Amino acid sequence: MLKINNLISLICILFISILLAFASFTGGSENTSEAYLFPKLITSVMIILSSFSLIFYFLNKTLSVAEIDIKKLSVYLFSLIIFIFISETIGFYLLAILLFFINSYYYSENKNIKKIIQTIIITTIFMLFIYFLFSIMLKVQVPRFFLF
Repeated sequence: MLKINNLISLICILFISILLAFASFTGGSENTSEAYLFPKLITSVMIILSSFSLIFYFLNKTLSVAEIDIKKLSVYLFSLIIFIFISETIGFYLLAILLFFINSYYYSENKNIKKIIQTIIITTIFMLFIYFLFSIMLKVQVPRFFLF
């Protein structure tokens, strides 16, 4: 069991958000300024949300410590490692669908047919959103399925 102080994690997240915002707002040249629009939006939202979290932490004035079970996170960490190493071979969308479904089902409390159908629907909607965002709007080329 790993114990993490919530205040320290909130400060680290705010610091990382500020560093990412600095990199996205100062990076690039005039020719590539449009390419930095999405990172600018994401880092701005990250700073706002982490600032709100820090403010709410001090308003509640509870010194809490989060306990993280490494054994329970091992499936998620293992799937991230698999995704990093074989997404080029299998393809981004196929592997993302499989791992999103497996992780969602594994971490659900109720494992029945209703939960499987719900997980399939959520996975489909989420991956359609990711496809629309990356391939249609941002025109980012992701690793394709090995048969295509």
